[in-house]
Amino acid sequence: MTQTKQPAGGSSTSNSEFVAPVTATSASKFAPGSTSAHDVLLNNFQLKKKSYRVLLHGQQLVWERLQKVKQPSRSNETKAPLPPDSLPQNGAISSYGPQSHVLHLDDVVSIRSGDTKLSSLKPPSPPGSERSSRCSGDVAPAKPSSQYLTINYAMRLSKSQTDCNRWELRRLTFFNSDPYIVRQWDQELQIRLQNSSPARMRVRRLLVFINPYGGRKAGSQTYERHVKPIFQLAGVDATCITTQRANQVKDILLSHDLGVYDAVCCVGGDGTVAEVINGLIFRQMRELGLDEQRPPYIPRPALPVGVIPAGSTDTIAYSMHGTADVRTAAIHVILGQHRGLDVCSVSNGQSLIRFCASVLSYGYLGDVAAQSENYRWMGPRRYEYSGVKAFLSNRGYDAELRMLEEPDLLLTTPQEEIPQSPDSVCSLGESVPSVCYANCQRCSFASSIHEQRSSLFTHEESREPEHLQPEEAEDPQLAPSESALLRPRPRPGKLQLPTGSISSMRNLGNEQWKVVRGNFFMICGANITCACARSPNGISRYSHLGDGCLDLILVKKTSLLNNVRFLLNTAGRSGDIRNLPFVEVFRTREFQFRTFSGAGEEDYSIAGSCQPISPPGELANSSSNTEFSSWNCDGEVVTDLDITMRSHCQLIEVFMRGPHSYSKPLKVGNTPTTPASSSDNVYCCCKD
Repeated sequence: MTQTKQPAGGSSTSNSEFVAPVTATSASKFAPGSTSAHDVLLNNFQLKKKSYRVLLHGQQLVWERLQKVKQPSRSNETKAPLPPDSLPQNGAISSYGPQSHVLHLDDVVSIRSGDTKLSSLKPPSPPGSERSSRCSGDVAPAKPSSQYLTINYAMRLSKSQTDCNRWELRRLTFFNSDPYIVRQWDQELQIRLQNSSPARMRVRRLLVFINPYGGRKAGSQTYERHVKPIFQLAGVDATCITTQRANQVKDILLSHDLGVYDAVCCVGGDGTVAEVINGLIFRQMRELGLDEQRPPYIPRPALPVGVIPAGSTDTIAYSMHGTADVRTAAIHVILGQHRGLDVCSVSNGQSLIRFCASVLSYGYLGDVAAQSENYRWMGPRRYEYSGVKAFLSNRGYDAELRMLEEPDLLLTTPQEEIPQSPDSVCSLGESVPSVCYANCQRCSFASSIHEQRSSLFTHEESREPEHLQPEEAEDPQLAPSESALLRPRPRPGKLQLPTGSISSMRNLGNEQWKVVRGNFFMICGANITCACARSPNGISRYSHLGDGCLDLILVKKTSLLNNVRFLLNTAGRSGDIRNLPFVEVFRTREFQFRTFSGAGEEDYSIAGSCQPISPPGELANSSSNTEFSSWNCDGEVVTDLDITMRSHCQLIEVFMRGPHSYSKPLKVGNTPTTPASSSDNVYCCCKD
């Protein structure tokens, strides 16, 4: 333990006051990756002219104000010690006392020391500068003179009932009169910040695409005003490209060298996000020499993606973060925690068309997308005008859909042992629909299950060979870096499956194709919830971000009154479209769409499960007057009528933690005060 007397920072504490043994550590003795939970720093600092005892234990920074305690047996006054630092048991966190403040280093944005308070508030130098080289140990350190240490961190507004998913930046400035102590803390924090959790990637060089024409045409102003200061505070070297035409982002990603960048970020709407995802996937296919028209499998891109909302609806950013706040999205990028996001491939009968990140819709939303192209001069208002126009027309479209329906996998555990929280239900089966939150177990297990299916199935899947992802030996012609991208990503080795999971996984081999025919007002293949500020639950409330499935939503042609009921259910927080009698929702991994003229009279049901919504007589009478609609794919219009949509589990990595649900905060005095307890590994205020 490091102890030093400081006239400006308060009295020191003797070692005998602590029960738990600790190890004295200096920053010069540290090697990268050698940090453990037993390496402790303890000193007294001043914070806002008040004395605090500050403790650095593992990845946690704890500070507590020094309180004077009068003891009858002593004439002098001593300081109240911190409680014993016992090691966590069963994965629980350590308790530091009711007045302690806990900050996890995963939520720290940057650390800066200086001779004055003002100098410590300056943003850190970008990578490769003189200061960054000195901090990394490349240059011999000079005599220290800094007495101020500023820690910039992010905090989620967990106590806000209406906006609990929004994040804000906070700052701590500690003072100590001994510059050697300040330098030791600065170096130690920098080392631990660089060697934080493996699930987080601290971005240093970032490629940013800005769409100045999306939404309210404020993409450039949004970046300069809200995003750029946050990137500068984190010391991120951002290269910005302002797009001037459609598909420019995709062309740059396909042709330019991306080896110097750690990630790709986009400032724009859903169309810009989809363009970045399409560019990265097609680039990876081109580098691996795959046929872009009919690829045998879809590879995972190497670079993660950051999404900064600056569009009209921003459903992708809202579904990932639970809010469309720009600063929140930028904070997620610099904190570096990333999760896998499902991406759907859209193809016709001949070739692959594009990849879809949010929703593929036919009928009502397809008409809105097609008609709004004629009113771009109206800005975002064009969607409202086109939506009202298409809504009043109330057109129905005849179609036939073949879907690979997920089997009903109910857990065999007793009912009282099934977790009642929405995201506690394992992805291997659900008795009730679950909502995707942060630390979603369904998404965590989905990729592992997908990799284990081949070993559990007794027969192969009923699907075309070109749609399979072969698990063959590595091609000797590929470079080692390219072969590494083809291997399955490592998963936690201690994933404990609930009772009955293995038997349920074997049932996955009994895949069934279902055929549905009818006259529909709208057909949606939702990859995410598609939530936004006007529709907090989205059109698909129970869709997950990374479970490898999509929700096929079928809205039958009905009256205008029922259409109003449908829109009200999607706009309200308590509505659920599954309760409407004219709406059908199917959880599937793949579906195929055909119009009646293309489908003909042939029955394509593999499992003999053909369940038309409308009687055959009604279909024959209405098919003659049917008009064809267009597809709305992430805001872009697709005119093909023979469409296949397939979900690819966690195909791309995005910077996000997932949305949180509001829960009433605990009473003050029972638990430590955690101004930055947003780290899901330390505290979680959500009752998911």
